[in-house]
Amino acid sequence: MTQRYPSRLLIAGLFLGLAFDVLFTGKMLGLSVPLFALLLLAGLGLAVRWEGAQVFRANLWLPAALLFFAGMVLLRASVLLTSLNVCTALVLCGLLAFSLTQDSLARRSLPALLFAPLEALLLSMERGGRVTAHVVRHDLQGVPRPSRQRASSILKGLLLAVPVLLVFVPLLASADVIFAEMVERVLELEFLADLLDWASHGLVVLPIGLLAAGGLAYAVRSRQEPSPGSSGARLPRLLGFTEATVLMNTMNALFLLFVGVQLPYLFGGRLNITPSGFTYAEYARRGFGELVTVAVATLGLLLVLQAMTRRESPRQERAFNLSATLLLGLTCVMLASAFKRLLLYETAYGFTQLRLYVHVFMAWLGILLAWFALTLWRRPQRLALGVLIVALGFTGTLDLLNPDAFIVRQNMQRYQGTILPTSSTSLYARQIDVGYLTSLSEDAVPALFALAEQSPVATRRLIEEDLQQRLVTMEESTSWRRWQSFHVSRSRAYQLLLQRYKGGSHG
Repeated sequence: MTQRYPSRLLIAGLFLGLAFDVLFTGKMLGLSVPLFALLLLAGLGLAVRWEGAQVFRANLWLPAALLFFAGMVLLRASVLLTSLNVCTALVLCGLLAFSLTQDSLARRSLPALLFAPLEALLLSMERGGRVTAHVVRHDLQGVPRPSRQRASSILKGLLLAVPVLLVFVPLLASADVIFAEMVERVLELEFLADLLDWASHGLVVLPIGLLAAGGLAYAVRSRQEPSPGSSGARLPRLLGFTEATVLMNTMNALFLLFVGVQLPYLFGGRLNITPSGFTYAEYARRGFGELVTVAVATLGLLLVLQAMTRRESPRQERAFNLSATLLLGLTCVMLASAFKRLLLYETAYGFTQLRLYVHVFMAWLGILLAWFALTLWRRPQRLALGVLIVALGFTGTLDLLNPDAFIVRQNMQRYQGTILPTSSTSLYARQIDVGYLTSLSEDAVPALFALAEQSPVATRRLIEEDLQQRLVTMEESTSWRRWQSFHVSRSRAYQLLLQRYKGGSHG
């Protein structure tokens, strides 16, 4: 055991386990998430101080990122976005434990970065057991021998008292009615329900507490300790330079042919729909999914080729990079086509969560392809950092965009004809899917009010009916009212609904 104060780490971990139980068990996510993130960072700060560990300043952006995504759980009510924020926060916790006191994340390889959260989880579990075993084996042995003997004698006495009580309690109960009623109340075993409740809480506190203690111990480990994720192992370079360049340039020829032959079709948009005999749906659906798949597959293939191809001279290195850069550039062209196809589809048929999330994903995938092309020529080791930034940027963009409110606003503009192409109005009626929009989270409530105000009577009635039902549901539910579950978007939506339909506010 390399920790100087394992007992302190264990106590801090158990406190975090207790906090986890108080904040999350039986509660909706809300204030609990950023509050627990703050407690976790406080515990990490104490562990660093106790163990005298040195933190890499280059990694200090990780706590700030963790607080950002944890705070977004408090602000955004969308279930899908909340799941993304929680997953991102968990990954950042793993990265914190993995490298806070070890080395800058910018120096990590891509495989090490990808496996870092899993490594942190497994080794935190292992160190939690080691910390506990050390405390039991060493700290408890420090208790004076007379005290241990006294505790053992008390336990033996209690065990001897059990059969004696089984004999005398019934006799005394028969001798006195009041005492008998008291015994009956005890024998109803109502206290067992409380014991079972405490036991269920213990099943949360202990595992989370031991995991937290192990995570703190792992995060402040000595730099001299070997780490599976920092061994620097690489894939064997089994592929020759000629084979790899032939493969890449064959793909380049295919992509060039595809882009050259279909250039007007790819980027002509509406102008080529009618002459080609395609409808909006056929044009948009026919290809954007496949083109995104091609972009992702190409990126994965180039990562494998970069890792496994032998380049035995600077000339071969430049030729490899040139072929890969051309392939990445052509992939970006096709990705731009997919982006435009989906944009046309959204303009014609409206925005949904899936379409919006895919759109944001394509934008960040394009950034990653460009970053990969740059790292081929300069600082290849920075590719891993780019992957991490793109992943965080994807979720962060959605957080700032507020998808549910954005979807309502964009569909409202399309419904009013401000973004729908005028040339297609004869083919596509301006319709709005009220059922879908009213199914969105509380993030959409303010935008739904605006939509109702600017809609015809029939559409407005449908929106109003759903909003009134949403108010009834929120009034009947109590889970979201607990302080741990306080949520900015839910609270704001509830206040707006109260003011609109009951003419008041609720504290």
